[in-house]
Amino acid sequence: MSNKTPAVIATVLTVVLLGITALVLTFTQMLLLNGASERQGMSALGISLVCQGTGLILAAILAWRLTGLFIAKLNWNKFLSVALAVTAGTVAGGGLSFLALIVGTIAAGIR
Repeated sequence: MSNKTPAVIATVLTVVLLGITALVLTFTQMLLLNGASERQGMSALGISLVCQGTGLILAAILAWRLTGLFIAKLNWNKFLSVALAVTAGTVAGGGLSFLALIVGTIAAGIR
């Protein structure tokens, strides 16, 4: 197994976990926007989804690069490298998704 295969596995797992996180946070934001107007709500959801998508891409790149770094430079076990890269990517992407929820709500003018 080359060093590319664990990186692909880490990236796919990170994207799947962040996709689930994005769904949960989007439904949470819909509940948060219950009293807002339709125009404000759609703006908030749109801004939040764009930010979440950007965070997902950045987290996937992070997981890819960390896996390669852990295996090539630090000579770690491939399973451990994938597990830590997925954890780091998911935590970073989840934090960015949560910030996207807040930024989307504030940017739409909802208090």
